[in-house]
Amino acid sequence: MKLKHRHIISIILLLCGLLGFTSCNKESFKLSREEGEEKDNSVFLTFHADVAGGFSRAGEGEEGADEKIRQLLIVIVSKEPGNDGKWVVEHNRLVKGASTGIPLTDGYAFKVEAGRQKRIYLIANHRNLKDTGGNPFDFTNPAFLPDESGKVPVEAYVFKPDYKPGDDGIPMTAVYDITVPDRENITNDEYELGYTLYVVRAATKFSFNFINKSAQRTISVTGIDIESVITDPMYLMPHVNKNAGGHYWVVDHEEASNLTGKDWIDWMVEEAEKTETAQYQWLTDYEVPTEATPEKVSHEFAPSLEMAAMTGNMPSVAAADAIYLPESKTVKSGADNTLGLQEYNVTIHTTENSGYQSTKAIYTSTLPRLGSLFRNTHVKVNIVFNDYTLEWQVDVEPYWGVTLDPIFGLDDPKEETNESEKSQQI
Repeated sequence: MKLKHRHIISIILLLCGLLGFTSCNKESFKLSREEGEEKDNSVFLTFHADVAGGFSRAGEGEEGADEKIRQLLIVIVSKEPGNDGKWVVEHNRLVKGASTGIPLTDGYAFKVEAGRQKRIYLIANHRNLKDTGGNPFDFTNPAFLPDESGKVPVEAYVFKPDYKPGDDGIPMTAVYDITVPDRENITNDEYELGYTLYVVRAATKFSFNFINKSAQRTISVTGIDIESVITDPMYLMPHVNKNAGGHYWVVDHEEASNLTGKDWIDWMVEEAEKTETAQYQWLTDYEVPTEATPEKVSHEFAPSLEMAAMTGNMPSVAAADAIYLPESKTVKSGADNTLGLQEYNVTIHTTENSGYQSTKAIYTSTLPRLGSLFRNTHVKVNIVFNDYTLEWQVDVEPYWGVTLDPIFGLDDPKEETNESEKSQQI
């Protein structure tokens, strides 16, 4: 019986040593305080993380695959006291998850030096990221420390996108600057951030839905072209510019405004929580890699997206797979474009059969309400084929976890007109 008790005690001690985020570590840390280690300046920093505009859902279908965390790298860099204090990496930890993704609902606790300025890097779904030469990135400690010029290597990383939401997940990143108070100003040696740290998708997303309301012809969509977008290199960490007042430059109803007292990530999270698209603002002043060249990206559908002619009041619908692209910056031409608004064209290729002949058709339009393709932007497009006209209905939203309804705004013609703030028709 005594031997059994000893085994139980040994197992408990082993578990307490292995669980880095549990109360066992915190308890042993407090005990060491009581034993007289007064020179120890350590405290526990705790924070919560989440996906901007997402729900951190696990165990769902692939419709939520682009908001899941497959693995999360957390790096905490601390600045030593003084104006010339050097930066040191306190933690560089990889949080691994199952294939269903990690729900980021629990807090993460790290033992850190109190009274220090901190920089917290969050980099998710980075396992197979490569630079433009095809070489894996270095995410060891030196990548997060300023060099002689003051630049941090990881903040200059340019990667070659290969977006596979159902496999490796969409890369997501963020960096936060915080200051941990002095130890004497912290209760119970624990300092918890009162706000969530969000990771932001390093991608833009296009969703296309097609509705055939023509009673005279069947329609097959064979391809989509998106013009003047970046298709290859992208910054891993966002390069957002500030104005002379230290604020981020955004556009609101085509009038410039400054953000006061907000980080751009906090602004983006607030945007994702809005329910009226007419209230959205758009961040237009950011950088893309110098080697990035806008071009046309073409997606062919094999097999094509086929829609039968409408019978009765029931239109045929078809949805294309989501298209993921790097953030782009194609500024609209014109001397009066002082706000840096952007412009993008989309072309739809179809084969249409009216019963007695088959023809190929091309439809091109400038997408309305798309003044910026900054990362985490979701462009939702409904294309409606009528007997003699074509309608483009476009929602441009911060990237968030809601699936586009193919019948959005089409049930009642009166409602369609009243909802003009949500969908602009051409």
